[in-house]
Amino acid sequence: MRYFLLSLLFLTTCDLDTKKTGMHKCSQSVEESKRNGVFRHVLSVDNPIINIGDNKTDTVKQIWVEDMWQYERENGKTIIKKDSIQQILILFGQLSDKPSNTIYLKHSGSYFGWNRVLFSSFQSDRDIVFVVKKVNNKEKIIDTLVLTK
Repeated sequence: MRYFLLSLLFLTTCDLDTKKTGMHKCSQSVEESKRNGVFRHVLSVDNPIINIGDNKTDTVKQIWVEDMWQYERENGKTIIKKDSIQQILILFGQLSDKPSNTIYLKHSGSYFGWNRVLFSSFQSDRDIVFVVKKVNNKEKIIDTLVLTK
């Protein structure tokens, strides 16, 4: 539960489009990541069409790795300060704009909701993210995303 709440906190701060300092952020696209100077590289997915249950699918639009970052004030200006940790970001199609309270992504034992982008710490050049449906506290894996460099 602690990991879920921590993940939810990170996802909530990730979606804010303010220049408030001291909060970790994530770019909303590869292009924004490059503009922010935090872009590392693009990842590929084994199948960009994902099953989300109930005979519905969604599409992976972009997957990239960037340095975690936050805004800081320096000499009266707001700047982007990179952290030493890298994060995976996944931009989905229709679900990115329609959060679900039953469909989650599971990565490294933590759950992430649909909140524009998934972000989680980047661990290796081959990583697995599970699409999970949770009903009555029961988890069912409905699809798997294999991410590679």
